[in-house]
Amino acid sequence: MYFSYQWQDNQQQIRDLKFSLPLKQVNTKHHKRFISELADQYVYIELHKAARTIDPREASVKIQRQGKDIQISVNSRSAKLLQKWQTAMYQSKERAFEQYLKDNYLSHFRTHLGQKVVKPDHLRYIAENTKVLLPVAQALYQKIPENSETRLYVNLLLSWVQSIPYSALEDRKTSNGAGYLPPPLILSNNQGDCDSKSALTASLIRSLLPDAKLIMLYLPNHALLGISLPFRTTERTLNIEGIEYLLMEPTGPANMNLGEIADSSNRAISGNMHSYEIIP
Repeated sequence: MYFSYQWQDNQQQIRDLKFSLPLKQVNTKHHKRFISELADQYVYIELHKAARTIDPREASVKIQRQGKDIQISVNSRSAKLLQKWQTAMYQSKERAFEQYLKDNYLSHFRTHLGQKVVKPDHLRYIAENTKVLLPVAQALYQKIPENSETRLYVNLLLSWVQSIPYSALEDRKTSNGAGYLPPPLILSNNQGDCDSKSALTASLIRSLLPDAKLIMLYLPNHALLGISLPFRTTERTLNIEGIEYLLMEPTGPANMNLGEIADSSNRAISGNMHSYEIIP
């Protein structure tokens, strides 16, 4: 599939970018919105499979739905066997839920308030699309002078991603991943929310800079990135686990260089209203 872009960079210069990606990569769709009822149904079926593996001479198991929960009742004449199979069944329940998340490209996440929610597995999307998007990263890199500083590539990349039309992010706590687009689908749909555009940017940085230290920073209803690079005192950074990260805003539509972030992002970070994931 052939792509052609034209946009205005952070220096108000008109830029263009052309590249091709295999159609099967662009149209690959892994992500599904997390729906607790479907997850419960999957877990319920897997628990029944696990229960059938138990020798009835050791224990019997009853699995019931009660409201939004699945109750597991184990009976045995032996206290030792009772403990064994209770533990096994609850482990099966946990494994089934984790498998459901994995199958649907979802992951656990804690907000800055400690709330446990389910979101798209951004780290997996970034890892799996690093090679897929290498032609894009190479096309961008060819647009900068040879032996340029890393930040020149990142700033050009930022200006391009910022120019891609923005679609608003639904509340991360309640949307359960609705509206999220994996990196290649942002290109074919020519739009993306802040989570999607941050994952795309991280994939493209990782394509050319495999050893760069990167973080994905989550704010209420927003996301941005950080990269460990030399920075100026006027640029916005954030120290995470002893490393100073230079922050960037892939979302747009405003043109912002490395170290420039929106006032709303700055307020949220200053108010400690953020959480993060380190990008492997």
